[in-house]
Amino acid sequence: MAATLSLNRRAIVQNIATLFSGSLVAQGMTAAALLLTARQLSVEGYGQYAACVSLTSLASILFSLGLDLWLLREGGREPQRLAAYTGSVLGIKAGFGAAWIGILFLLAPMMQQETYPASLLRWSVLLIWLDTVFATLLTAFKAGMRSRAPSALEASADALWCSLTVGLILLGIRQPASYLVVRVIVSSLAFCASLALFRKGFGLRFDLALARQALRGAFPFAASEFLGMVTMRADVVIVGLTLGKIATGLYSPAVGLINMAFLAPLAVYQVAVPVLSNLYQDQPQQARRTAKRFIFLATALGVVLSAAFLAAAPLVVYLLGDSFQGSVAILRILSLVLLFKSISLVLAAIILATGQQARRSLIQAVAAGFNILSNLAVVYLYGINGVAWVYVITEVILITGYGWIVWRKW
Repeated sequence: MAATLSLNRRAIVQNIATLFSGSLVAQGMTAAALLLTARQLSVEGYGQYAACVSLTSLASILFSLGLDLWLLREGGREPQRLAAYTGSVLGIKAGFGAAWIGILFLLAPMMQQETYPASLLRWSVLLIWLDTVFATLLTAFKAGMRSRAPSALEASADALWCSLTVGLILLGIRQPASYLVVRVIVSSLAFCASLALFRKGFGLRFDLALARQALRGAFPFAASEFLGMVTMRADVVIVGLTLGKIATGLYSPAVGLINMAFLAPLAVYQVAVPVLSNLYQDQPQQARRTAKRFIFLATALGVVLSAAFLAAAPLVVYLLGDSFQGSVAILRILSLVLLFKSISLVLAAIILATGQQARRSLIQAVAAGFNILSNLAVVYLYGINGVAWVYVITEVILITGYGWIVWRKW
């Protein structure tokens, strides 16, 4: 393993291009699997499926603790210690995750069973745990500027998920649990493959001192990850708890497609964090110039994505069926989120690289508080359309706050 990152322009562009191309494949396969699942399960079945996944995703912060953000920054700063950083984070997630799984398995029968069936919720718990530890290994590859491996792993996993989903549909299966079981199997295979590749390329070891260091420094990262999840997942949870599975089934395909499209700007973000973390440590003037280029790239990407989703919104009904007619207006509203999110992710990378994570968490807290309170205020009055506009306004709050932090730093 190289002791330093390759930070020349060509290496940066190559890593973004590799992650972006992998994201395009993953994005297409994820969209296909999501749309096919929604079409097969219909509004009610998909509403239960999406509600369970959203709820467990939101609860995953209790064991993930935002440590992937910590790993991305620290791994970029000290790539020679990447094996120890990664092993320590995985050890923490394994220990805390085992307790998390046990608690949620016990709580599953106590939930509202019409929207959150116990069996479906338990499969969602296993899926989210596997996805989270898989994400740690992908993050570690990106921190070491080895973008081919995570791109190939993500694309392969999503292609397998899509293929197995098609197989279930051909068999005529309409039980939501079956589609979650398929995802659990795919995530298990992806995690094992990524673990083997990482150990071969970097090595892997648990370091108790580093684990303690990670836990001591985890709070701002955990707060940031949780608050980020609130802005992305709380809407589906609130719709599920207040309006039921049919409204959730209409809202969740649109918001799922938008959140899936974040893979593209995330490719820029996941290269920007280790690169800028390293540059701000040793070459602050060059870091600022590079940061401006990242902002320009993210803005252009956001414009393209927003325009594409706005134009393609009517295809949702064609692909899913007439019962999803209400999803079209939601997708049109939420297409604006892609522009704001693309820019805010790069601003977040600059904030993270300059050691201002606590200030970022403060902005996220304001946005998350607005999101929850506004959703509760509008959900009965304006339904899922109102909830969609709350998501857009939340992203405006984030980009405004992040922009202020970066401007103040500069």
